[in-house]
Amino acid sequence: MPVSITKSALTEAVVNQMVQRAFGRDASETEELKEGYFNVAYRIGLGDRQAVLKIAPPGEVPVMTYEKNIMFSEVDSMRMIAERTKVPVPKILFYDDSCEIADREYFFMEMLRGQSLSGLQEGLSESQRQDIGYALGSYTRELNQIQGEKFGYYGQADRQGDNWYEVFRSMILDAYADAARRKIGIPAAEEAVLQMLEEDRACFEPVKVPRFVHWDIWAGNVFIADDKIEGIIDFERCLWADPLMEAGFRSHQYDKAFYEGYGISELSGEEKRRATWYDVYLALLWCMESDYRMYENRDFYYLGCRVLQERLNVLQHGDT
Repeated sequence: MPVSITKSALTEAVVNQMVQRAFGRDASETEELKEGYFNVAYRIGLGDRQAVLKIAPPGEVPVMTYEKNIMFSEVDSMRMIAERTKVPVPKILFYDDSCEIADREYFFMEMLRGQSLSGLQEGLSESQRQDIGYALGSYTRELNQIQGEKFGYYGQADRQGDNWYEVFRSMILDAYADAARRKIGIPAAEEAVLQMLEEDRACFEPVKVPRFVHWDIWAGNVFIADDKIEGIIDFERCLWADPLMEAGFRSHQYDKAFYEGYGISELSGEEKRRATWYDVYLALLWCMESDYRMYENRDFYYLGCRVLQERLNVLQHGDT
């Protein structure tokens, strides 16, 4: 897994300060968790129970526009999901946004006992995969039933708006601005992409209601115990948007069981076109991840460039 500058580890003494503030005691053990690309995380022993500690990057570390205020987004949205749905999420145990300890936000959540789906997939039977895919589709639909007041990223009220097309366009503008800030070459001119988007404006008109979208439900963020979904994690990139932004609708990972669980058989031509635009946006972010996180290689950049060109080609030739 690439090493990211946003995952800046802290000393055991500082971690213990956070544990003391949350629970009034020292940790009996600490272990850094290696999964994930953005926040540093630890397994914390608390005597007869365990918790996960997630710590935001230092304030001076540059992040992409969409990554601003995402720890608040994660904590607040998970509390909302726990209150308003039956979707399994870890319980938030403590959140401190004062930045009084090490100039960082951090929170504790309960430790799930299962394993991530990404680590189990090879050992699952086809029947188990279908059952999990169906359940994931059902849970995703339940999340998407939650309505918001504005479109946009959950923790960025100042960038939200009433019109989905305009908000999505602004997200693409932000991505290009982020690329320019770090002098990252994008293999598609901003003006050309915006012109193509404008020509497809009508495709976005049916999206009238802001829906809660997790946007990052891939196998690494789904925990399995006893052959069932025990919990879904990493809500930090959630937003109020078109449900077709969900990972289950990305063109590179069609799963029939997911669609059945979601309650649909296929997307309409117009929906496929919108979903392809969301592929384009995700690819733009991939183009920048290696440079913003300062990974040891630029594999994400090359992946993003390839997918961006492929999906724009699909949009240009109408093969959605």
